[in-house]
Amino acid sequence: MAWVTTARTGNPTTSTALPPIVPLALIVGVSPFATDMYIPALPAIARDLGTTPGAVQLSLTAFLVAFAAGQLLVGPVSDGLGRRPMLLVGTAVFALASVGCALAPDVATLVVARVLQGLAGAAGAVAGRAMVSDVTGGQRMAKVFGTLAAINAIGPVVAPLAGGAVLTVSTWRAMFVVLGVLGAVFFVAVVARFRETLPTSARGGVGFGANWQRIRALTAIGRFRAYVLTGVLSTIGFFAYIATSSFVFQDEYGFSEQRYTLVFATNASMMIVTTLVFRRIVGWFSEDALLTCGLAVGTLGAVGVVVSAVTGAGPVAVWCSLAVVTGAWGFVLPAAMTRTQHVGAAHPGTAAALQGGLTFGLGGLGTPLAGALGGTALAMGGVMATLITAALVVQVLATRRAAVTH
Repeated sequence: MAWVTTARTGNPTTSTALPPIVPLALIVGVSPFATDMYIPALPAIARDLGTTPGAVQLSLTAFLVAFAAGQLLVGPVSDGLGRRPMLLVGTAVFALASVGCALAPDVATLVVARVLQGLAGAAGAVAGRAMVSDVTGGQRMAKVFGTLAAINAIGPVVAPLAGGAVLTVSTWRAMFVVLGVLGAVFFVAVVARFRETLPTSARGGVGFGANWQRIRALTAIGRFRAYVLTGVLSTIGFFAYIATSSFVFQDEYGFSEQRYTLVFATNASMMIVTTLVFRRIVGWFSEDALLTCGLAVGTLGAVGVVVSAVTGAGPVAVWCSLAVVTGAWGFVLPAAMTRTQHVGAAHPGTAAALQGGLTFGLGGLGTPLAGALGGTALAMGGVMATLITAALVVQVLATRRAAVTH
């Protein structure tokens, strides 16, 4: 591929070549896939383990918290030890934890195994993104992140279908066997194809003090804080859609599960298309301009949801408005990722950790927020419009301030 080079550093164990893009994207995106895949099986898990739906849902919450916290822990460590060790440990533990989930005799064991799975997935996500920052820059970095986003956007379309297919031929335990096999395959891929991308000379110290110094150095940069805040605000809004749309379409509008799956898949497909468009045009427009454009379009889509709900325009209008929001995310996600890594280039692993961990962790607040407000189309659209608009304001003000100072 065009962005893979063969140059080597003075250290024979370190490479300036980007790892194979498809395995890298799958390792970065396997954790969201692991979540989306097993959601259809939650009722079956509760019945099989003889527990309540709430207890089983705790395994989902535990995974998400571990995935967010794990990024904050692993990122700074990868700046001190290197990326490849994090990937090796992450993929190995992910495989073993998946087997632990498959063999879980009770819900407590399942929750513990899901925590380990989330931590391991975080290691892969952070180290993988940092590898991109180690060996690329500028438009090339943006194109690679656009490619990663396009491949990962397929997950929300494929994962529920894959989970449903597994349930038609086996039990929920087979889902985790599949994830365990994927983890083992990823481990082999890292051993065989991935070389270290962070030279020894570029590594910092290891330990709490050194890690904290890297975090403080990045959070002292105003533009870095602004990008992270933009990501957190917009993701809270986007998570409101993820968590609430099934109730809106099934309970409020009377859609069947199959029809709602079509809604979700269509919207996810919009994101795939726009991430590919982003990769095409990022050389013509700056990442900041594309990020601002994506947030502006996302705001319009969210306002469309509110207007559709208030006027009683019906489910098709809400569906179309949500498609605009998810389409806009094809610009927001890779642009925000690229700019955060660019500004945090001194410590790429820590930058990836703060961007991913805080965005994913605090963004998860959108999961209960819209539901607490009623779980309706109006509540969902209101949360989305408010938070994405706030993200747009932060981005515009920070961009103007940066232009003045330069």
